Amino acid sequence: MGFWSSVGSAISSAARSVGSAVSSVGRGISSAASAVWDTAKSAARKAVDWMADEAENFVGKVKDVWKMAKPWVEKIAPYISKGIALLPFPWAGAVAKAVEKGIQALLALENSPILKKVEQAIIWASNAAKHFRDMYMTPKDVKEAEQRQQDLQEAMDAMKTEEQRQSIRFAAVINDYVLVQTHIQEILEKDTVKDFSHYLRLRATQKLLRAAEKTLNTARNLDEITADDSFLLRIGADLLAENPNLSDADAEKLDRIIKRRFSGKSLVPFVFEELICAWETKLQNMEAKWKQMNKESATLKRQIKELEVKMQIESLTSDEEAQLVDLKNDAKNTSHQLTQQAEENRAMQSYVHAAEGFLQVLEKTAEQFEEEGRDYIVDDVATVGRLLVECAQHGKQWNELTGDEQSLITDYANIFAEDSKKRTQELVEAEV
Repeated sequence: MGFWSSVGSAISSAARSVGSAVSSVGRGISSAASAVWDTAKSAARKAVDWMADEAENFVGKVKDVWKMAKPWVEKIAPYISKGIALLPFPWAGAVAKAVEKGIQALLALENSPILKKVEQAIIWASNAAKHFRDMYMTPKDVKEAEQRQQDLQEAMDAMKTEEQRQSIRFAAVINDYVLVQTHIQEILEKDTVKDFSHYLRLRATQKLLRAAEKTLNTARNLDEITADDSFLLRIGADLLAENPNLSDADAEKLDRIIKRRFSGKSLVPFVFEELICAWETKLQNMEAKWKQMNKESATLKRQIKELEVKMQIESLTSDEEAQLVDLKNDAKNTSHQLTQQAEENRAMQSYVHAAEGFLQVLEKTAEQFEEEGRDYIVDDVATVGRLLVECAQHGKQWNELTGDEQSLITDYANIFAEDSKKRTQELVEAEV
């Protein structure tokens, strides 16, 4: 089981526990329709997990997809801290008074060896807040930032009230923000995205970083910077680790925070929509390639036609006869390549847009699908999911599926084609 599969399993297990608890007090839905919907949810989750873990069987090497996705992913880095660098924090005026309370709380402790370190951390954070845009750390700086993390957390653990903890939390958030931003920049500069799981961890972290940034930019009072903001940044740092480890409890907590901050979206769609975005980007490049090849094919056919018309009127020169032979050979090869590319495009399109359907099943309720007039798709989710999982597990190619299987996947995918393109466009616009 891959990293994201295990995370998804933890969340789905928690959801089932909640569902069982609700049902036990008479609020659950136990109808046949509910059972079908639960089966569809389970099948969609499994399909999305497998499509991510075995993504290379669907869409080629991550390096190839990364080359196409990287340009717009890179655009995010300079924009992430732009707002913070150019605008004064609305809550900045409250910091001094709040910090004073926090320091007094530490002084009141019988043993406060951490006090000096906390003072230094607060001074660092106050200065860092003035030039976030240029804040990327050296390896030495990273070690110091990691130590500040520990010092500030130790101080917050020692404080007795949330007001006291809040007084220095802003320093922890700024410290962690710059630390995570530096780790992201390292990945982008060194081009070290290893696989799709790593790619998804990078994109999830960028989105978590942006969520924390939004809080820093829009909070009117210091108490609006909460423990959730610290948690998002800590999890972001964990996700970028070479061997990430997200506990079930942290996965469930992250899921709850994302639902609150991202319009009810849960963790699994929050993460995996980035995979669809990357795939949609590749699909668009594949379609552009087909269009270019089709133009070349049309040009060859026109040149052949001109020579054949001329040949009906007069004899061709020896050079023209040789040219006609070469053109016909080129046209034959191009036609074959065009057919192959069209087949690859159809397969890719089906995988990408079917995955969009799975995400929507995870994002929405049965009632929402019914309101949209698309509740009929629920019965096909399990079958389409099974087929794609088989392709992932066994490396089965599109042309190895039966005609009926291809038609089923294609029909299912076509329902969500426009939604997939819209999701990709919205994600890109939101970033850039």
